[in-house]
Amino acid sequence: MTQPLRKIVIVNTADDGGGAECVSMAVLNGFLQLGIDAWLLVGNKTRNHARVVSFYTSAFFDYRPYLDPSLTEEIEERRRVDRSLGLEDFNHPYSHLIDQLTGTPPDLVLCHNLHGGYFDLRALIGLSARMPVALRLFDTWLLAGHCAYSLGCERWRIGCGECPDLTIPPAIAADGTHANFVLKQQIFQNAQLFVSAESQWMLDRARQSVLAPAAIDLKHISGGVNLSIFHPGPRDAARRQLGLDPDTTLLLYVANDGAANRYKDFATVRRALQALAGRSPAGRIVLLVVGDGAAEEVISPNIAIRHVGRVRSRSWLAAYYRAADVMLHAAVEETFGNVVAEAMACGTPVISASGGGVVELIEQGRTGMVVAPRQPAQLADAIQRLLDRPALRAEMGEAAAAWAETHLDSRVMIRSLLSWCTESHAAWHARAALHARAELHARAELHARAGT
Repeated sequence: MTQPLRKIVIVNTADDGGGAECVSMAVLNGFLQLGIDAWLLVGNKTRNHARVVSFYTSAFFDYRPYLDPSLTEEIEERRRVDRSLGLEDFNHPYSHLIDQLTGTPPDLVLCHNLHGGYFDLRALIGLSARMPVALRLFDTWLLAGHCAYSLGCERWRIGCGECPDLTIPPAIAADGTHANFVLKQQIFQNAQLFVSAESQWMLDRARQSVLAPAAIDLKHISGGVNLSIFHPGPRDAARRQLGLDPDTTLLLYVANDGAANRYKDFATVRRALQALAGRSPAGRIVLLVVGDGAAEEVISPNIAIRHVGRVRSRSWLAAYYRAADVMLHAAVEETFGNVVAEAMACGTPVISASGGGVVELIEQGRTGMVVAPRQPAQLADAIQRLLDRPALRAEMGEAAAAWAETHLDSRVMIRSLLSWCTESHAAWHARAALHARAELHARAELHARAGT
């Protein structure tokens, strides 16, 4: 009889940073509240959370046998050679010891982002043979030869190689993309994984990719936001809280690293504002950029871009959403779009010049607006339309908040994710039992034949 699912270990690059990090912490705390013995294993730990454990400093594990200087030097030499060849860094032996790093072995491992120079992807083969392993896809790194988002490139469909942009994170020094792709292909041909994603777009891409042979199950479980923090509120009160001019038209752009985020497309937003300036709009317009601290940019006498730096407090970030008249977003590809979901939950209309799963969040013309990626003129037209029609902005904001309350509650997402993990746990054990019976039957047949 299968034992119940009691312990889950989540794996992610870090415990602080962008969307995947926020989600990992939310899932960890949500699982704990639901009575699960949950842990988060990370390559880079910065928070003081008792259930977050670094791969390299676990109090449950004796590292001494692995700290031999010659072994460390050998691993570093392998990394140096791999980097020079453009090969992804899989030289991380502790990835194979997930069973031991949080004390007792988990009943299921839930992998979030595995890139970032901390995880040996080859560990998935042995790990998925010993216990259920689930993947939650936040980007497309597992499907390609190096990049977390291909940004319109389709070479991931044919094995990569001849990469048009090695600088897209995770960047590599030489074009080893085909070799990286082939290694991932070999791994996924020998692993057994349960796969979920926050958007149907991401799941469809996974089905068409090198990951498909490993997928026992593919499940769409939408992302969510904390509605106790991200909810509508008075715009004027939010502006007073943040010290913002009550009469200025405020646009908002939010991204980890702000305008410098390579996965986003701030250049299209900037060009849209330049196009808007040519139309001489009335009144002062300021675009607030959350995520970096660059100098203010003057687009025209009455249009400016102000970079306000990183906002660590989730409550203060919600205040920025409420203070804005319109939220702008741009990304050639994106799996979900946490900031879009947060803005909608706060009742702020969103205009997104994006592709990928983020488009699934917005009902065109009712809860927001979507224009084609890399089309600044279209984005400028959409901005102009909403700035000229305050009643439409208000209607969109109300509709967006109502839709978010129904579809984007993080508590629902966490319960759905736990339910899927429970089903995956049971399915893995059923498959293992079936495989064991088949092996016993095969051995019995061999013995019977040998006896005759």
